[in-house]
Amino acid sequence: MSLKKSRLVWLALFLLTLTLGWANRQGSAQTSTQGAIAGTTADASGGVVPAAKLTIHNDATGFTLELVSDSSGFFKAPLLEPGTYSVTATASGFATFRASTVTVQVGQVTEISPVFSVASSSATVEVADQVPVINADSPDFTDTLNLRALQSIPINNRRWSSLAMTTPGVVSDSNGFGLVSVRGISTVLNNIEIDGADDNQAFFSEERGRTREAYSTSASAVREFAVNTGVYSAEYGRAAGGVITSVTKSGTNQIHGQAYFWDRESNWAAFNDYAAESFLNPATNTYKSEPIKPEDLRKIYGFTVGGALIKNKLFWIYTYDQHTHVFPMVGVPASPAAFYQAPDFGLAKLSTNSYRLTSEPMVGVYLRF
Repeated sequence: MSLKKSRLVWLALFLLTLTLGWANRQGSAQTSTQGAIAGTTADASGGVVPAAKLTIHNDATGFTLELVSDSSGFFKAPLLEPGTYSVTATASGFATFRASTVTVQVGQVTEISPVFSVASSSATVEVADQVPVINADSPDFTDTLNLRALQSIPINNRRWSSLAMTTPGVVSDSNGFGLVSVRGISTVLNNIEIDGADDNQAFFSEERGRTREAYSTSASAVREFAVNTGVYSAEYGRAAGGVITSVTKSGTNQIHGQAYFWDRESNWAAFNDYAAESFLNPATNTYKSEPIKPEDLRKIYGFTVGGALIKNKLFWIYTYDQHTHVFPMVGVPASPAAFYQAPDFGLAKLSTNSYRLTSEPMVGVYLRF
């Protein structure tokens, strides 16, 4: 492909992203990859306060949404990106109400009910601590793992979807393929989504990546994900098992990023009771079993960086992830005597070996606005 055609393709993809994003922002319903803030404005006596003005501000991106509560004092701000928000409410004759560090989670509605007190126009009531997000609107069972959990809980090979097993009712299917079973249901009946897009392997109808060491989306690119284990609504699509819905990170008004290097080597590990080799002692003509450490090297490295193209409007984030794994392989003879008496003893002595797997670099570019 020529350079000119390549630029045209990238331009077309960029315009398509802008179009889809704008159409998504114009929707009125909550999606499976976004959250919402809702509540009722009231005074200190419990009476509703209609026509209160509310301003919802995203602390990271500067996004601001303004709305007015209805005649019953109810308000709802849908289609909010997961993150931390500040909510400011004002009403005539009441002090200003401000709530900070309001957490919005994927697929959940965060309830904030401003309570106004009578005071001068210059007074402000601030609330800093918020109650945990509790789903009281639907019967679905959802567990959300945020960025802190993704960074704090150790997982093998940085495969973030393994953290789904911290949810009640979710276990490994124990077949070595790295898949999870929800409520004992087959793994082929799960549904995996990334930013609302299907992430299931078409042939096996399973999670993309399966036995691969690397995963289709780097862990450093995932902001949070929700594990729906039952009674979820039709918006999550086909699934009789569970639905794992993930949301990727977004750039912010400030340049931010991280670089990482994970190193795991057999030289630093303990001996494995199942990895042993028999050696002949010529003095006693007996065989002695001794533990060995087959070569096992795992290196994972990459970086993530993001920022703003247009402050408060358009953001970017770039991720790079690389995996290299030297797998151990041990061959233990059934008969040590026959092993050492073999004609090709010089070659047969190499009962330990290894093979190398290097994944293709995992690169992702995401635009948010």
